[in-house]
Amino acid sequence: MAATKVNLLDYLRSRTQIDFDSFDIEAAKDIEKFVDCTSNQFEYYAELEKPSRKELLGKSIQLAASIHEQFPTVTYEELVVEIGAIYLTMEIYPMASGDMHVMANPWYAYSKQKVVDTGKRLHRLCKEINPSFDPSRLVMKVPATWEGLQACRELRYSGIKTLATTLFTMEQAVLAGEVGCVSISPFVHELKALFDNTYKDGHPLLDLCVRAQQWYENQSLGTKVKACATMGLDELLQLAGVDALTIVPDDLRTLRSTHRPDEEVKALSLFTKKAAIKEKMEYPSYIDDQVKYRMDFDAAEGGNAQFKLGQAITIFCDFQKKAENLVKVAQAGCV
Repeated sequence: MAATKVNLLDYLRSRTQIDFDSFDIEAAKDIEKFVDCTSNQFEYYAELEKPSRKELLGKSIQLAASIHEQFPTVTYEELVVEIGAIYLTMEIYPMASGDMHVMANPWYAYSKQKVVDTGKRLHRLCKEINPSFDPSRLVMKVPATWEGLQACRELRYSGIKTLATTLFTMEQAVLAGEVGCVSISPFVHELKALFDNTYKDGHPLLDLCVRAQQWYENQSLGTKVKACATMGLDELLQLAGVDALTIVPDDLRTLRSTHRPDEEVKALSLFTKKAAIKEKMEYPSYIDDQVKYRMDFDAAEGGNAQFKLGQAITIFCDFQKKAENLVKVAQAGCV
């Protein structure tokens, strides 16, 4: 008897929440049926540089000119990029059944106050651009530095939801849960590997997703694990059972068009083997112990985690700068 085959996208949807990792409106129309939608500085740059986005960029520039005096702590170009991100959010959110994720300026990764100010500003911009938008559907993505996560702690008390991104260790995951992030995004691969085909990351952090999810369950914390930065279908299948998978459009299309034997697919999931992680996971409370947190995080993976975090923040900062340069070019051309 021939083995029963399953559609890979349908299978993943039966095991985990599927989130859309793009602000490409046409791709969103093609995929459909995703829950959350996530974005970052690469997405803002990639979208705003498209000729088809000339009107949206011009609209962002005009609005920034009229309200910049309300936000004197940010440059005009920064504000235009944030407004552009919110315009993109409002365009795509009707297609999502869940939350919309907008990333804080990565240049603020090591400033608690600037991250806090950004969270409050993004909510004000949402109200300015679309008063009918439910602010509880907005989640700000924050780099998982000590300062960034302490900002998430403060924002929680203001009713602003946050996600800890650029996360590579259990130390970051533990602190993110303690400060009340609604979710975390463990990067399975170094971010550079996704942008540079010649750069290889030979140690994907698939098990980190399993450990973090187990930790939150064991500690009765509400923080969810949204795995991201995967490479290839097999890694996605290995993560079937994680709270959520953040997947780029090309991988979603490939999953949709691919079928594999049912038993083969199910056997790949690391979450059906959770019991295999038998050692007791013990971590101290980090929320009020900056010294202990920094020492443990700096030592994680022999120092490699610190390198990965810095690398990821640098890459996102580069795209932030490119997006701001688009604004300068547009202004010079009188968009």
